[in-house]
Amino acid sequence: MLKAVIIGFSHMHVNEIALYLSECKDFQLSAIADVKSDVEPIPALRYTPAWNLANVRDNYCECVYEDYCKMLDEVRPDYAFILTENAQKPDVVEECAKRGVNVCIEKPMAVSLDEAKRIEASVKKYGIKAVVNWPVAWREYLHKLKAVLDSGIIGTPIKMRYINGHTGPLGKGAKHRGVSANAEEMTDEQRSKTWWHSAAHGGGVFLDICCYGCYFTRWLMGDGEKSVVSYGAELNTPFGDTADNFAAIVKYDGKMSVLEGTWTTPRVVIPSGPEVLCTEGVVVCTGGAENAPDVKAYDIYGNELEVPEIKLGDDFKNMPCHLALSGDNIFPMLTLDENVHLMAILDAAMRSSESGKEEKISGTDN
Repeated sequence: MLKAVIIGFSHMHVNEIALYLSECKDFQLSAIADVKSDVEPIPALRYTPAWNLANVRDNYCECVYEDYCKMLDEVRPDYAFILTENAQKPDVVEECAKRGVNVCIEKPMAVSLDEAKRIEASVKKYGIKAVVNWPVAWREYLHKLKAVLDSGIIGTPIKMRYINGHTGPLGKGAKHRGVSANAEEMTDEQRSKTWWHSAAHGGGVFLDICCYGCYFTRWLMGDGEKSVVSYGAELNTPFGDTADNFAAIVKYDGKMSVLEGTWTTPRVVIPSGPEVLCTEGVVVCTGGAENAPDVKAYDIYGNELEVPEIKLGDDFKNMPCHLALSGDNIFPMLTLDENVHLMAILDAAMRSSESGKEEKISGTDN
């Protein structure tokens, strides 16, 4: 059995990670620890770090450490699942790597390409395994969409469109997997004190949602991204210093991706998920991410096409199951190398929003 620890409770995905670890017979959640933050504390409302820690402690693991480094030294786990503030990830990964502890980093892997390369350097220096967890990797309907593209029935991809949104990680009515209840109401003053609305801690809609668009760009459109032009703004959260809405265009030679995200409008009232326009047709998501999602494909004349059936195995149930059952055959989109490429796109998008100019994606030739 593999021993796991959880480090960090800033990301509400920690609740589903703890649930999945408890359900995976190949993993044991041995201990948990938060990471000290200089974010001003607020009441332990649902999905705040203090609430997340209490929820995981009460339901999944009573062994709580005050110092995560001490936990690593004493427990000596096989894997550390890292759900800290985005800005804390390189330091935490380095502490794990120095001790030979493999890591699973919650998406995105860092706040910038430079920080992603810091993580990459630590992983390679100490020879540990490192993966990045993307919740969308475990959605069967998205693999069905990819199968349509791979089949060639609608030709070659030329344009991907992706839009995703919610009311903010701690916004009105927010709900996250692993917990049945919605977020409790918070004041703007309380939200302003959370790391999600602080650029210095890795908050903002780019790191929360644009990262998913970059994931789909890499997975569905393949290599060849050149540059990004983007714009982000605070349209409904003036109490923070991070954008709550963005739009971006990723440019290739002969194709493009259009990415949008919002912290002001939930998925239940906007289209959600990627759609891909191809030379001979289109494949689209149906139902919405919250409502029996599926995919349909149409040829260039609007005729519906038969979509290949996909059945994912237990190794694609969730991240712990994948680590336990896949061995060295890790899904490419979760690998360190792929996520460094992905971060190069996201980094360019954030730089473009700051500069107001089109920004080259690092590593491209022109």
